[in-house]
Amino acid sequence: FGLILLGIYMLNIFFAYFRDYIVAYIGANIIANMRVQLFAHLESLSLDFHQNHQVGEMMSRMLSDVNRIQYLLTSTLLVFLTNIFMLIAISVYLLMTNWLLTLVAVIPVPLTILISNRFGIKLHFINKKLQETIASFSARLQESFLSIKTIKAFGQEDMEKKRVEDVIDGMTKLYIKNSVTTSLTVNIVNFINAAGPIVILAWGTYLIAVGSMKLGALMAFYMLLTYLYSPVQSLASMNIEVKSAMASVNRLFEYLDIQPRIREREDAINLGRARGHIKIENLSFAYNSNGPVFDNFSLEIKENEKVAIVGPSGSGKTTLINILMRFYEFDKGVITLDNQDIRRISLNSLKRNIGLVDQDPLLFGTSILNNIVYSSPEAGLDDVIRAAKIANIHDFIAGLPDRYNTMVGERGVTLSGGEKQRICLARAILKDPPIIFLDEATSALDSRSEYLIQESLKEILANKTAIIIAHRLSTVQHADRIIALDKGQIVDEGTHEELMESSPLYRELARHQLKL
Repeated sequence: FGLILLGIYMLNIFFAYFRDYIVAYIGANIIANMRVQLFAHLESLSLDFHQNHQVGEMMSRMLSDVNRIQYLLTSTLLVFLTNIFMLIAISVYLLMTNWLLTLVAVIPVPLTILISNRFGIKLHFINKKLQETIASFSARLQESFLSIKTIKAFGQEDMEKKRVEDVIDGMTKLYIKNSVTTSLTVNIVNFINAAGPIVILAWGTYLIAVGSMKLGALMAFYMLLTYLYSPVQSLASMNIEVKSAMASVNRLFEYLDIQPRIREREDAINLGRARGHIKIENLSFAYNSNGPVFDNFSLEIKENEKVAIVGPSGSGKTTLINILMRFYEFDKGVITLDNQDIRRISLNSLKRNIGLVDQDPLLFGTSILNNIVYSSPEAGLDDVIRAAKIANIHDFIAGLPDRYNTMVGERGVTLSGGEKQRICLARAILKDPPIIFLDEATSALDSRSEYLIQESLKEILANKTAIIIAHRLSTVQHADRIIALDKGQIVDEGTHEELMESSPLYRELARHQLKL
């Protein structure tokens, strides 16, 4: 007999372990797929979405909100299945024992459901506000840590601490409100369910008095009530948890419901290697209702032509490159690459044909080698060194203890602006695209480094189409054509010599060394 009990006990442990493993496995995989899908969806959204949403907010939804859903799946799913089965089984047995007492016993059940639903709705809104506050806290932390140099430079540590304290204070109040409301709900439900057995005892005593029921039957029925009300209480608590977690579910779907403005057509074509003929006809574009950046703008750039674009800040120089890169969807007009509408070209093949060196050089928190080969993961070390030499960064890298395996820190924090810019330039050179956009690509370089890179770029850009945006005269004066842009319109165009004679705007820019 002892061995039988031991065997039953061991089987119970095995099945409990197997049950928990299955629930954990399913829940973890659902959450993993959810995170991957959410990340892929956020990546697919246009640049304007990312510019209007804080990184900390997005991270909070991927971490805090998804963790809340994971808890819901792994904890409440098992509780729900177990308690539903127990509730049905006990209810059937009690009905068979004494249907009249059973009907009296289940009177608190609908009231419990009503109470848990009513408070659950309130908790849903509390948790929605709480998750939003957690997201604000995450965004505030990220902004503070990324801006730590500025904070220290202006001695504003106390002000930043006060800002964080304010967010934490709001978060703490919501945590307390959530806990108090949950506790109140659970205690009300427990009180209602506690009234059930009292009524049963009173009613059963009456039935015994009139001879309709025996004492033993009443005691057996009363003991079984525990197994009836226990799952009811658990299901009521689970209902509260679900209502609370739905705030996180809704926050995730707020993002998932946003459709990318840049969407690849089903019949998108693979361009192959482009020749580099760009034509813009009657382009209109606006960021918002404040007015258009471009209105009926037209420009043609021939194959292998080097076009420099100059103009005051806000004239639309960088915006034009962003539109050509398909970071933004334009409102009207047609843009073609090699006579193909860029909206009909697959995004991958379009990006494959363009190399971009941005005015804000961004490096990943990995090695210099990984940062350079990011544009061409299949490239060998010899190709990387060649690109680095052209970008005038090889000698610097060779002097580091770990050479190309040197870690650069988050966002390249261990490097100077000029060093980061040259590494980004090497990354674009390694890609060897037929089209290159240089947006203030040498703005952080000293005069000697810029001169060396300009000499190297003459060779690199010889058989490429290039758009060069710069404030330095030395960067643009050797371009085949210079476009003077102002308020989204071409004011003048020509060579450096022609514009110095005919363009008041260009002369003004040149007079200030194009450092507006």
